[in-house]
Amino acid sequence: MNNKAAAARGADRISDLPDALLQDVLSLLPADQAVQTSVLARRWRHLWKGMPALRLVGPKTRFATAQDFDRFVNRLIAVRGHLPLVSCEVEAYLTWDDYAGEPEEPEPNLYFDSWIQYALACKVQVLKVVGDVVGCESELIVPLISQHLVNLDVHHVCMEKDSVDFSSCPVLEELKMKECGLWVRSMSFPSLKRLFLTECNFPVDRRVSISAPGIVSLRLLQCGGKTPLLESMPLLETASIDLSRYECKDKCGGCTDESCEGCHGYPVGSYRSVLLNVLSNAINLELKDQPEVYIYKRDLECCPIFGRLKTLLLDMWCRHVDMHALVLFLQHTPILEKLTLQLRSDKNLLCAGRGERKHVRIGQSFSCAHLKEVSIECEEKLRVQDKVRQIVKILNRSGILKEQITFKKLPRPEVYRLVAVSPRAFDDNWSGGE
Repeated sequence: MNNKAAAARGADRISDLPDALLQDVLSLLPADQAVQTSVLARRWRHLWKGMPALRLVGPKTRFATAQDFDRFVNRLIAVRGHLPLVSCEVEAYLTWDDYAGEPEEPEPNLYFDSWIQYALACKVQVLKVVGDVVGCESELIVPLISQHLVNLDVHHVCMEKDSVDFSSCPVLEELKMKECGLWVRSMSFPSLKRLFLTECNFPVDRRVSISAPGIVSLRLLQCGGKTPLLESMPLLETASIDLSRYECKDKCGGCTDESCEGCHGYPVGSYRSVLLNVLSNAINLELKDQPEVYIYKRDLECCPIFGRLKTLLLDMWCRHVDMHALVLFLQHTPILEKLTLQLRSDKNLLCAGRGERKHVRIGQSFSCAHLKEVSIECEEKLRVQDKVRQIVKILNRSGILKEQITFKKLPRPEVYRLVAVSPRAFDDNWSGGE
């Protein structure tokens, strides 16, 4: 039968597909929409139960209240049973300030932890957990115990235990956490290979110790509070660290406080490397911060040797006129092949010609025998010609030819502006009265 004839007779070509393929397609839908397909025909009645992926997500467009969402998910779990899952997404019902805490309304997301426990009981391999975006993060209380979990993606949750230990997930390889509150003292990831922490919040009065000896790839991007203390990562290959978030508490603009780590080291009076000693094992490294953050500058005093480093990106923090940090890096990266320097605008950089030191003092000669490519990237309309010339001069001293140096412009970040708008833009009937 050709396609035209099948269409003329109203043939159901979708139902001709094998169950496994249909279940893969259903897995792309939110669970409530997938379940609705059970009314299509007798064959579809239980097809959704065998989906390899389950998306327990409930926006207000489909569930009027948190109670409605709770009833649906709990009923689905009871009917589905504990058939194995490859992946699962568990999302808390989103609340608003005028909803959460109202005395006549029930507390939302009462079953959040039990749904996570259900996914683990179904031997899920890839798990995504999204807490309540509005207000405080949802606290993750359920113990994560699984012999099957390989990938964990967590958003908008908080952890408040003294110690978080993932040793009960022996095959966990990748952990992503975004906008989470990590109010703990230590975190241990024995099996982890990839750790990505983005816009998370750490305590402001102490450093959280992170142990992940098997890490190959690390991202620590725009987190608030005290920068965590990294334990040994001998297998590390790629790392990206961005300490440019305003809420980062490792700042010192010059003070007389005897408890200031920026002035007196960590712990105060002695000093232990927070990041760079561990990152010195990396092959590819990106480091970013903001003007008053002292972590990199203080860590360099320990003079770690980056014996495997081949590509390096430095953003903003090496902008001081004396370029002392840049020189230290060049002296301690013996096989560096590619160097990228990004210069952006900030209050210190704009007056770079009047820095604290006028000359770079190099204690001993050095050469970058393996350095083949240098890229200097400057923000558009940034007046740093003198600074760029100084960088080039340092590079020339280390054996880098001008032909090996390229220049690139970076787009300026968007600036928010206040614009006066007439109320009539929102209400055509507005006449100036209340």
